[in-house]
Amino acid sequence: MKKLTILLILTSLLSAEPSPQEQFDLGMQYLLGDGVKQDKQKAAIYLQKSSDQGDAEAQYNLALMYYLGDGVKQDVAKTLTLLERSAKQGYQKAIDNVGRIAMQIMKFDKALYWLKINAKNGDLKANYLIAEIYINKEDLKNAKIYAQKAIDSGDEDAKVLWKEYKLANY
Repeated sequence: MKKLTILLILTSLLSAEPSPQEQFDLGMQYLLGDGVKQDKQKAAIYLQKSSDQGDAEAQYNLALMYYLGDGVKQDVAKTLTLLERSAKQGYQKAIDNVGRIAMQIMKFDKALYWLKINAKNGDLKANYLIAEIYINKEDLKNAKIYAQKAIDSGDEDAKVLWKEYKLANY
């Protein structure tokens, strides 16, 4: 009976699914070729498993793979979904990028939400990007406010935007 119990325990340990951290580590090893032959498709599989279990760093790295089409089919919409999940957990690299990706695929409300967080966190380019979104939305009063903030921080592109759209008139 004792041998059977030990055998069952060992079998369950061997067949147990790796933890999210172990899956993340395996994914990164395959992604980078660290101690194993580089295999980006295997990397994506392990990072996806870790991501599905809520690992913010796995979500971020998998998002990059989808953005670049690195080992997976390029999919910017999936990139945005993964970055947003990661950012909502407070993962800083995701927070820094999610607004820019949302802007690329014209999800302006999401972009504004995240870029305003970035601006509050000291991202000097965020105010310029927010001004661009407001111009796209034809809200020149708000565009003026954020373009001025960008100009005040030394953004040369914001000066061009200011002149091109005659924001001083709003």
